[in-house]
Amino acid sequence: MFTLNHFIWLGISIIMIVGMLMLVKYRNISFDTILTIMFITCVLSEVMKTGANMIEIEGGGRVLDPGDLPLHLCSIQIFFIFALKFCIKKTETKEKLIAFMIPTMLLGGVIALFVPTVGVRFNKLQVYQFFGFHAMIVFFAIYLIREKTVKYTWKVYGRNMGYLGIMAMCVTWINSILSIGYEKVNFMYLVRPPMSGLPLLNLDNGWWVYFFTLVSIVLIVMTIFHIVMILINNKQSNEAK
Repeated sequence: MFTLNHFIWLGISIIMIVGMLMLVKYRNISFDTILTIMFITCVLSEVMKTGANMIEIEGGGRVLDPGDLPLHLCSIQIFFIFALKFCIKKTETKEKLIAFMIPTMLLGGVIALFVPTVGVRFNKLQVYQFFGFHAMIVFFAIYLIREKTVKYTWKVYGRNMGYLGIMAMCVTWINSILSIGYEKVNFMYLVRPPMSGLPLLNLDNGWWVYFFTLVSIVLIVMTIFHIVMILINNKQSNEAK
């Protein structure tokens, strides 16, 4: 973390994000095409991650390491992108989903880039998948904000926090189920910190202190994001009048 390799990967990620934003702007690429690009990104990401994390089981077979299932806040966006591309047709439903995706992709993606849980080695396949995928979801979030696809209100804020709470509860159940005989699962980092040696997010004072610190950080960051977006939307509405 914050080694030379890490700074290089951060630089590559920024170039990817800015490059994609410029490409979309100046080539006037449609939303549907961008969704296709994101869907392909998700598929390639999961193929690379699966190839890098197959483990041998009793009898000689191989399965994907349970800890690498797409159930983190960032990787679960794969299902949302699939739903936007192929399943959801109602505009109102799309807007509700996008309103939730924007902050979780942006904040989750940025944090992931600064906390590379898979390392920063250039000879490790999953590092390429990790930085590439998170850079792309950050790009997608910024693109959705720039295109004003959602108008944020206090109602949207409450709904998003509700969705996040439900997701956290479901992931807690999944962590609990998969932890039986396999202790490496840590979806949404509700079991333990994503990395050792982190300030605040550590087990120095026990799990409960860690858990409430994690929840507090998420609440603060999500609240700040929504307040900023609500103020921007209100300002734009007033100017339009």
